[in-house]
Amino acid sequence: MTAVQLKNLPPAEAIKYFEGKGYKLGYSWQDTWQEEHARAFTVAKAMRYDILQDIRQAMDAAIRDGTTFEDFKKRLTPVLQEKGWWGRALVADPLTGEERNVQLGSTRRLGIIFDTNMRTSYAAGHWERIQKTKAARPYLMYVAVLDGRTRPQHRAWNAIILPVDHPFWETHYPPNGWKCRCQVLQLSQRDLENMGLGVSSDADIEDFLSNTSEFRNNRTGEVTKVPAGIDPGFSYNAGRAHMKGVTPPPIDGPLGTPALNPPADLPMPPPRPAPASRLLPTGLSDEVYIDEFLGEFGASAETPQIFTDVIGDPLVISRALFERPDGRLKVTKRGRETALLLMADTIKDPDEIWWTWEKSPRTNDYTLFRRYMARFVIEGQEVPVFMLFDVAMHGWSGVTGFNAERTNYLLNQRRGTLAYRRSK
Repeated sequence: MTAVQLKNLPPAEAIKYFEGKGYKLGYSWQDTWQEEHARAFTVAKAMRYDILQDIRQAMDAAIRDGTTFEDFKKRLTPVLQEKGWWGRALVADPLTGEERNVQLGSTRRLGIIFDTNMRTSYAAGHWERIQKTKAARPYLMYVAVLDGRTRPQHRAWNAIILPVDHPFWETHYPPNGWKCRCQVLQLSQRDLENMGLGVSSDADIEDFLSNTSEFRNNRTGEVTKVPAGIDPGFSYNAGRAHMKGVTPPPIDGPLGTPALNPPADLPMPPPRPAPASRLLPTGLSDEVYIDEFLGEFGASAETPQIFTDVIGDPLVISRALFERPDGRLKVTKRGRETALLLMADTIKDPDEIWWTWEKSPRTNDYTLFRRYMARFVIEGQEVPVFMLFDVAMHGWSGVTGFNAERTNYLLNQRRGTLAYRRSK
């Protein structure tokens, strides 16, 4: 039987799955366990966010553009080598404090990173599509690549046919281990009849579900049962785990409303004084402007920081804020660069934060924007300056204006839901 090829799967759901992940630093592959991988991108021993971001961006491009491992390796290797994340090095284990000589980047490790993330992303995307079409195509068939490299257990699972929602797929949905090439084929009742196939019985799979061994996670002490033939950490359904992770849990009582839209006559808090030094001089290099902004959050070009705003929402502060998709810098824009310190002040201590739904120009989907707004009176200037920082999943925009008293302009920006208002 011919295996279904990854390249034949529509990539949209796979892209959405991977782009929806957060970041998690980890010393060991066991630090991020099973279902956690559906919500967070991690690479063992990548203990700096900039390294993790570099690998993540290369992986993003590979999944989105369908590039080969050779292209992925060619793009990423010099970046990691330049930053020193290559070869063997002494790295402290945050769990024990012990320094160990460990393997960082290598061609072999990049191959594992590429293969695992590509296959789990496609598998998760495929699962989302399966859920959408299971009424018409309610069965899945396990498809193993039957050659000399196939694991014996995976060979035994080949041609198992079960309903989409059968518990078997909670643990045995591929990939089921490192470099696992197995997949599933979705079938309708007519497909079964045309192919002369039948649905497997519970007796057919009883041994596969009951034959387990205990695995102890040395990082957490947790002991789990792993089905025979599945590598530790792979006995979960990536697509199901991702959908579970974005499903809100039940709560007691009705949903609360964070804030009502304010009445039209509720003004912004009054402008605050700011020293003239909060305006940067003109004519500096892009790198200097970026360093000044990042320094306000304790970040640098090499070390991003996750900043938590006044209402508890996270924001990644990194050099990537000023990078176009092709890597070119975008810093200067209508004098915005000279007000980057005030932009930082606006993010850290805003007058107001608004939530508003806007249509993404890239995807045409509606995205929730966070809008940070503040006004300042700069020492030696009479007209207040107005600062606005919009941020959403697909990007950010900053606006600087020295006409902060224009009533109509302020009203146009103050829309959506008022999530926060400075009290003084």
